[in-house]
Amino acid sequence: MIYKVNHALYLEDAKNSVESVLTLTQELLEHEKQLALSVALMLSQNETLKKGYLENNRSLLFATLHEEIPNIKRYLAMETLEVQLHSKEGKALVRSWDFGSHGDELLSFRKGVTLVQKHQTPFVSVELGKRLNIKAIAPVFLEGKFIGSLEVILDFETIAHKLREKKIHFAILMEKSFLEIGEWMKEKQIIKEYVLLNSECVECVSTLPSLIEPHTLRNGFARENNTLFGFTPLFDIEAKQVGYIGVWFDESLLNESLLLKASLSPTLKSLHVTHLHPEIPQNHEIEIR
Repeated sequence: MIYKVNHALYLEDAKNSVESVLTLTQELLEHEKQLALSVALMLSQNETLKKGYLENNRSLLFATLHEEIPNIKRYLAMETLEVQLHSKEGKALVRSWDFGSHGDELLSFRKGVTLVQKHQTPFVSVELGKRLNIKAIAPVFLEGKFIGSLEVILDFETIAHKLREKKIHFAILMEKSFLEIGEWMKEKQIIKEYVLLNSECVECVSTLPSLIEPHTLRNGFARENNTLFGFTPLFDIEAKQVGYIGVWFDESLLNESLLLKASLSPTLKSLHVTHLHPEIPQNHEIEIR
């Protein structure tokens, strides 16, 4: 009886710790979204970019992005950052990573571009396009007239790196069915019915296959080989579930109080933007069954 009681108490403590780590992960995700939005709003005010829009000068736009992006990465200590410019008609105008790739019609599958065009207000979210990642989109105005939009794109590697520093592993798992839209992700590692998006997670391929089962993902908690696992749904810009966020760490971390207290608090108020993810009450706790 004593063993059963102690075991139950241990599992409860383990579940609480996993909840804490999932909360931290959500905070890191929100932090990256706000950072992307700040950069998008800043770049949307760049006068040289506005001139490039006015003249429809793709070379000037591309050169300006490649002048600004290294400075932003250096000042904000960011390793990965990409920018895409959209025309006022909702077509890909310039991509910072590929000058030759442009002209794609985006409105049919990019909800964020459509919403910016309609409301002319900034949006930030995890959004599915040809890739699933963090996308912050800001309208670009010239003398009060909407001339296009600017999109800052971040991947999930910064979050993975910050968690790794705390001895916590992290994975973004996208449902495989979304590869029909996300054609640029077809070379990613597939685990069961999910696509592993953070490619630097070497441990994921050997660790996750036995855990990726409907009941485990639904329950949100698992314990295997002295390792604790937690999963929580990942929603896109339309509040539609597109996959799961997964975290795991060695049970020995339960003795490190910093694990339970780690956060980015105080969390700053977000900028004046429309949020399109499910609103979570301040007193809400992630439930793990």
